[in-house]
Amino acid sequence: MAIVLAAGFDLSSIASIGSAIALLVFTLVTAAHFRVRDETGASTLVLSVAITSTVVVLVTFAITTLVEEPATAAALAVIILLGVALDLGWKRTRDGRIPAG
Repeated sequence: MAIVLAAGFDLSSIASIGSAIALLVFTLVTAAHFRVRDETGASTLVLSVAITSTVVVLVTFAITTLVEEPATAAALAVIILLGVALDLGWKRTRDGRIPAG
């Protein structure tokens, strides 16, 4: 995947995709933190501000990228869809296994 990206896009596009993926990961990790906030003692307000700020930045980034670099936006969409498809496939494979022990 890295070779295809490096051959097909310039360095700024690759950096843009990496930034968007990082923002998406930060958002999802913070959202998941809501489930364990009682165990960690995390503030609901701080988690909410963190999610809101990363989502605002991610949406702004996505809109800007779509307007200025449509090929990068398309590559980002493909990467996200591929990630979701791989995750769903992995879960189906894992759920079909017989537990050991």
